[in-house]
Amino acid sequence: MNKLAIWIFAAGVLCAQPPGNAARGKVIFEGKGDCLSCHRIKVTGSRTGPELTLIGKERRATPAYLERALLDPDADVARANRGVRVTLKKDGTIITGRLVNRDMFTVQLVDSQGNLKSFPKSELSETTIVTKGLMPSYKGKLSSEEVADIVSYLRSLK
Repeated sequence: MNKLAIWIFAAGVLCAQPPGNAARGKVIFEGKGDCLSCHRIKVTGSRTGPELTLIGKERRATPAYLERALLDPDADVARANRGVRVTLKKDGTIITGRLVNRDMFTVQLVDSQGNLKSFPKSELSETTIVTKGLMPSYKGKLSSEEVADIVSYLRSLK
């Protein structure tokens, strides 16, 4: 076997078995990480962020990808997870959330409480697509062991 084939095989083995503890990761995810305030697993949590019930089945959900999503979430914000900020004409109220749809006449978003909101564009003075994601970075907030535990937990969701 050449060196490249050995490296690819080893990377696959390492990705298949993340070093964290899934049970501890679940506790951190639901507690210290406060992840359910934005994410949903089955019927528990918020709809503000992406649904994570089956994240472990996704091909892209490698340990490296999930770790980066926790530590540098703005590095790769999927179109479906972009934020939007709208300003109402009548009183200047600013509402921020995850963009669900934008067409010729309306803007729909899920607000921070997980509520679907729809606004006619004629009632908005401004609509801004937020280039940064809504997810906070956990760099410096969680230890490397805690991050590995959450990654292991997310990979177990299938």
